[in-house]
Amino acid sequence: MKYLISFLSIISFIDSECQTQFDNTSYLIQNINTDSTKKKCQILLKSAIGIGYATSTFLCYRYVDTKIQDESQEGKNSLKTGIANFIEPLGLGRYNTIGFASTTLFAYLTKNKKLQKTALLWCGSLLVNSIITDGLKKTFQRHRPSTGDPYNVFDWANGPKVNESFPSANTSNAFTTATIFATMYKNEKWVPPLAYGLATLVGFSRIYNNGHWASDIMAGAAVGFLSAKGVIGLYKIASKKYILIIPQIGEKFSSFSLVYRF
Repeated sequence: MKYLISFLSIISFIDSECQTQFDNTSYLIQNINTDSTKKKCQILLKSAIGIGYATSTFLCYRYVDTKIQDESQEGKNSLKTGIANFIEPLGLGRYNTIGFASTTLFAYLTKNKKLQKTALLWCGSLLVNSIITDGLKKTFQRHRPSTGDPYNVFDWANGPKVNESFPSANTSNAFTTATIFATMYKNEKWVPPLAYGLATLVGFSRIYNNGHWASDIMAGAAVGFLSAKGVIGLYKIASKKYILIIPQIGEKFSSFSLVYRF
């Protein structure tokens, strides 16, 4: 798994890197006095990280997907299988929904405002992530490694909607949840490593169980991360403009409600 570890390590530090980049590199901007210039630096750095990660994902797909898959299927034992089977469900949508519902109930029972906000953002992020992930799956319709087909077989949008390997939904769900908690509780030093560590293990488990290619995992991690960051950013903008965004999840459909506060 050495190839995958080197790639997935990128997503694990992007969050903290983006949050603390100016604290850690303040000596580079000591003479910069304008907010606009600082924002440009932020945009450039984040863009560079994004391009680098996208490039790594493509290179993983093009050159090492098969090697990683072959390695992951060698040397299996009961201990590894047990760990993978225990960790893998953490990325399932229903488990994240149960976690969100439990967190929401606890937050309101304890009147924990920060946890209430976390639950709201978590719900919205899971919804956005689900829409994006499902759309990508139906667009690419990539064959899973368990089919025995090569890494580069796709049915594309007009396919039978049977092969939906790209991206990994388990991984995108796990990284959505991880990013929400890592961002909301970034001052708790143990939270980001634990959150991203568990999410990464979910990705490993999907490869180990022959359900996904490594590039599926990397793409899923990016989708989950960006879904959460996007909702958090939208929430900040809406809060400044006195707009309340309320995600609504039902059995047959999901939606957002926008409420303007006078």
